[in-house]
Parts: sequence; structure tokens; C-alpha cells
Amino acid sequence: MAGRRYGRRRGAAGEGAEGAREARPRKPFTAERAWEYLLFILARRSYTVAELRQRLERRGLPAEEGEPLLERLVELRLVDDALYAEQYVHARQAARGRSALRRELRRKGVDEELVEQELADLTPEQQTEAATELLERNAWRYRPTAEAEAESASDEEAYQRRERLYKARAKAFAFLARRGFGADAAAAAVERVGWFDDDA
Repeated sequence: MAGRRYGRRRGAAGEGAEGAREARPRKPFTAERAWEYLLFILARRSYTVAELRQRLERRGLPAEEGEPLLERLVELRLVDDALYAEQYVHARQAARGRSALRRELRRKGVDEELVEQELADLTPEQQTEAATELLERNAWRYRPTAEAEAESASDEEAYQRRERLYKARAKAFAFLARRGFGADAAAAAVERVGWFDDDA
């Protein structure tokens, strides 16, 4: 019985401690804490200035306190939007077209001029090669079936074969367009893989 009373007292004390923890006010997100926070997340991966600004705003740091911190990071070259754009394009150009890269970088807050400077280095031939290789890596999904590629014995079969090839071609083209490749690069890639030739 004494044990039961002891258990109830422990429960009451535990509830009180939990309530105290819940009622404990959060520490204010000061400029000093913000600086430590920025260094912590930058040690994990790169960010653009705009991304860091958004993070500080979400934590309630006034702009007049946050902007000097961001400027200091730029001065120390811990944040560099131009370098970020260069690395971003280099890492993703094999699977993204120019328009997708532009859209993603602008969404991350990189200045339009910096984005265009970086994308200017992507030549049409590079984009075509990237689109072709991307399509080949996804051959299991976009290459026509053996039935579609088989020779036709009659006019009706030839018509159906052409229809299947046209649909497969359109599907492959749409895939590349969704990945941000321009019409010229996508069309050239579709031709280069040689899956959609209609010589029936």
C-alpha cells in the first residue's frame, strides 16, 4: 500500500516537472545565436544568401540584425552565390536541361545575371549529349517494345507499328522537356538513340 502511495507521489511530481519544462520560455534567437546557427548549417552543406535569409526570417531575427551577418559571411567567402551556381550546374547538367537549371537556381534566390552567366557555358552540343545519355539511361522506360520495332507484314500492321513508334517518340520527347531540355536538344536526342526510326 505504501508502495502505491509512493507511486502516486512520483507520478504527480513527474507531471509537475513536465509541466515546468513545457512552460519554460524559449531562449530568444539573438544575433549571437543566429551566427552560431549559420556556421553550424554551413558546415553541413552550401546555401545561397537568399536561403540563409529565409531561415533567419523564419526564426524571427529582424532583418536589421540578420543582414550584417549575411554580409559578413560573404566577406569571409563562406557564402558565394556565383560559386554555388557553378557547382550546382556542374553537378546536375547531366540530368537537367538549361530551363530546369535556370528555374531551380532562381528559386534558390541566385541573381538572374549570375544564373545566365553560368548557363552561358552550356553549349547546344553539351545539352544534346546530356539529353541523349539521359534517355539511354532510361531506355527501360522509353525504348519501344520489340513488338513496336518488329517488321510489319501488312498495311494494317505497318500503320499500328508507326502509331506505336510515334507515341513512344512523343513520350520520350516529353520526358526530356520535363527535365528542362530545349526542343532542339530533345529532338536531336530522340533521333540519336535510333529507337523510333520508321522504315517500314
